[in-house]
Amino acid sequence: MGKNYLLKILAGILFGFMISCDNTTSDPVESGGSGGNGTTPQDSRVLDKITVNNAVQEEYITTNTGILQKATVKDDNTAGATLTGALTYTSNKIISNIKFTGTATGSIDYDFNVILDSNGRVYSTSCVATAPTVPNSYISDFVYTYDATGKLTKVVEKRKVGGMTTYTVFTQTVLNYVGDNISQAVWSKGVVDGTGAPNMATATTNIYNFQNYDMRKSPYSTLPKAFFVVWSLIRPQNFYTISPNNPTSMYFMYPSPTPAVSIPKSYMYDSQSYPTSDQTQTVKYTYKTL
Repeated sequence: MGKNYLLKILAGILFGFMISCDNTTSDPVESGGSGGNGTTPQDSRVLDKITVNNAVQEEYITTNTGILQKATVKDDNTAGATLTGALTYTSNKIISNIKFTGTATGSIDYDFNVILDSNGRVYSTSCVATAPTVPNSYISDFVYTYDATGKLTKVVEKRKVGGMTTYTVFTQTVLNYVGDNISQAVWSKGVVDGTGAPNMATATTNIYNFQNYDMRKSPYSTLPKAFFVVWSLIRPQNFYTISPNNPTSMYFMYPSPTPAVSIPKSYMYDSQSYPTSDQTQTVKYTYKTL
């Protein structure tokens, strides 16, 4: 893993690495978390944009009633490139498909079919990942595990790579919590054994730590939680986006020789406990009023 790999990892987490600071006079409020299917925003606002030095890093296109239609994220590894996720809904306005399309040369497009359970949680997904070359393309299936309280604790993906008809590669993400917030995502990738089960002896592992959460509302909690679960299948360093509050530090560990990354975060809040910027006013969060 070299410099290019590390830049791709950092591109997914640029949007707000800072140390938390209380800058409102209202009492801290815990958020109830993101909605499941995105049809019923939990507040009178939705996240619209995140900018850094006035340049758009993330943009969320929603209807007048707050239903997410499309999300576009800047790819900082390639100048001018973006990755866009377009959502499709059933007749009952439940997320059924999310397709991520990148503009960078050589990028992989991901087409996810999504099934939610009766509680709006992601129950299963399948993905067709299309790369410029067949050997880098694959079809995958995901299995989700929830604990007795409804928290997502593990996601296992099995891939059929390069046109093969059997599973050959797996990824596994194990999620740990402090309260309702994800404190750690342990992401592993390896090959399956002769029975098709993950062979952890072959795996390499990245560990993403999300630490010292505040008690304020996450800006992502205004948008469908199911979207960010699927988004995090591509970028597991983003699993903190399904937490109800905001981490104030992150520490990511990769296999040698890639160095660990430790970046603090800070926030300024409005009277409703939503982040509006970082302490330097470099990172700004804007919302759409419904």
